[in-house]
Formats: sequence, structure tokens, C-alpha cells
Amino acid sequence: MAATLAVLTAVLAACGAERPDRLVGAVREPRPDVGQVTLLEAGAGPFRFEAEPGHVLLTYFGYTSCPDVCPTTLADLKVVYEDLGAAAERVDLAMVTIDPEVDTAGLLTAYVRSFVPGAHAIVSTDDVALRAAADAFGADYGAVINADGVREVFHTASVYAVDEAGEIRVSWSYGTPADDVVHDLRLLLDL
Repeated sequence: MAATLAVLTAVLAACGAERPDRLVGAVREPRPDVGQVTLLEAGAGPFRFEAEPGHVLLTYFGYTSCPDVCPTTLADLKVVYEDLGAAAERVDLAMVTIDPEVDTAGLLTAYVRSFVPGAHAIVSTDDVALRAAADAFGADYGAVINADGVREVFHTASVYAVDEAGEIRVSWSYGTPADDVVHDLRLLLDL
């Protein structure tokens, strides 16, 4: 019995080493404050980047015609929501388009909600406000015309977790495993 208990303790300790009681995503100090940043939510008016009490707000800057990074990131977030189970009700998602010339309110809403129902679609045609919002998050975006004369859009491919005080608690770069995101969200939600 004692040997079995020792083995079980060792296994549990090893599992704990893989999932520390600290955030595994990128943490910046001091925490960036984005709570005063406001852009327009499609069909709903001004949107402020702070989570509801007891929630976490995930924020992502992207665009609907992105060929690979955006759909992959949103598909990964869909898995995160599924893995969170009932706790997913306390995690909100806001996708901010960095290509408002193409992404209409209706298009962005349909796109982001095809991955995460109820997600917020943020469309701002005011480039000064959009640039200020991206800067506050530490994100970048833009478009260039390549040698073939084709417009290419680029953007930072990170997801940011914002708390109810409007502070970015953690961010995850493109390709972060869903398990790591779930781990961090459970810590932020105190589960």
C-alpha cells in the first residue's frame, strides 16, 4: 500500500511539473492597460477592452480573408472553448479586423461567430483609432503591394487575455497548443 501511494505521489508530482501553477504564455510587466481602448462593435456600438466581472476577454487582431493564420488561430480557440467545458461561458472573444476596407460588420460577425458563437466583431474604419488600439496591445498590422502588384496583408498573430481591470494578463503567440491556453485560462478564472 505504501509503495502504491509513493508511486501515485510521484506520478502526480510529475504531472504538476508539466502544468505549473503559473501562466505558461507570455506575461509582460508592467501589465499593459487596454481598458480605456474603445472601438466599434458591429451592430452594438462602442466596445471597451475589458472583461466582464469574473470573465476573461480574449482579443485577436486579424482579418477574414487571411489564408492560414486567422482560421487556424480561431479553430484552435474553438478547441479551447470546447476543452474548457462550462467555464467557457466566462471567456469572451473579440476579433478586431485589421482590414476594414474588406471586412464589413456583417462579414466579420459571421466569420468570427462561425468559430465561437457570441464572439464580438470589432470593425473600425478610423485608422488612427485602430492603430492606437493595436499599439496598446503591442500588435502590428499593415498591407503592402508585392512585386506582382498583389496586396498582401500582415498582422501580429497573438491572442491576448484581458481581465476585468482592462489589463493584459497573458498572451499566446501563433501555434501555442490549446492545452497551454486552457491551462492559463483556468488559472485566470481561478478554477
